[in-house]
Amino acid sequence: MRRDRLPLTYDECRARFRRAATEVGLTTAAHPISARGPAGQELTLDTTWVGPRSPSKALVLLSGVHGVEGFVTSTMQCELLGRLDPGALAPDLGVLLVHAVNPWGMAWWRRQNESNVDLNRNWRRDDIDPPRNEAYSELHPLACPDTPDLPAVADMLAAAAALVTERGLAWVRDGITVGQYEHPDGLHFGGQRTEESNRLLEAITAEHLVGVDRALILDLHTGHGPPGEITLLSDAPPGSPQDTFLRTHFPTARVEATADNPDATTGLKVGQIANGIRDALGDAECWSTSLEVGTTPDEAQLAATYQEQWVHRRGDRSRPEHAAVVWAYRGCFTPDDPEWERLALEGGARQLDDALAALGG
Repeated sequence: MRRDRLPLTYDECRARFRRAATEVGLTTAAHPISARGPAGQELTLDTTWVGPRSPSKALVLLSGVHGVEGFVTSTMQCELLGRLDPGALAPDLGVLLVHAVNPWGMAWWRRQNESNVDLNRNWRRDDIDPPRNEAYSELHPLACPDTPDLPAVADMLAAAAALVTERGLAWVRDGITVGQYEHPDGLHFGGQRTEESNRLLEAITAEHLVGVDRALILDLHTGHGPPGEITLLSDAPPGSPQDTFLRTHFPTARVEATADNPDATTGLKVGQIANGIRDALGDAECWSTSLEVGTTPDEAQLAATYQEQWVHRRGDRSRPEHAAVVWAYRGCFTPDDPEWERLALEGGARQLDDALAALGG
């Protein structure tokens, strides 16, 4: 598929995904959610399947779990379809592509879904009693201030720096990012029930992965890590079978174990989608990871998220200064930088090809 530029709207990404599948003789299925887009349009999770219908091995590729991160990862999926010959796949390998797991967030340029829920903290929420994030409860007034006007980033960063000095970087970082379940208007809210998109995704994967005894789930994201570089986040200790598998089969990616690793730059999270799909496969030999394309420094992401969350809670996107906040937030996760785009897509293509090779495809 020819790519003229990186799409920045959900509608264009969805159209390109459907076209990319059709051009290589594949069919797509649309799974609508109840929420609507900015123009009142229907929003869907779209899927396509490559390979035999009942394989023993499967590769699952997810884009747009965090909607605003979905534009370059959607393009990765489309470009894979453009170069993937279904007839050349191993006869026992199938590939499931799920486009825009969070279509509302993608359409509205938000990480969260229509209920302000981070879907990657929400998998099978109905079945779990998540831990209480005491640190976030302390941080919530700072992270989501009820000010009448757009809050100043400098004041927030100064207060956060003071907390880092007092409590440590890990306490502040994990308090904000690992997920919380008590503040519905807050950051990384995991929800009070399993959200519609995750219910649909669970049904989609259950239908397609019947009988699979070996699988790899790649959840494609942007944000974490050095700009343009690929990091694979693994919720398994260093030296574990999963850590070894990722380091062996993805030699050009940075692999970061987030469990039992004093050098980890992010903490363990509850309700993650890739891990949930892996666990649903029971006794199958299965690996799961978040593939991250690095974008901007953590402080810039924190500042952009801080102001965007305020605009969502109390602002008005039709006001120029509030629209500028949303635009800056989008740019943190899809930078307006041709060199970053080149690195992201070339690096992403290598990892997707390595994923196929890891399963013998």
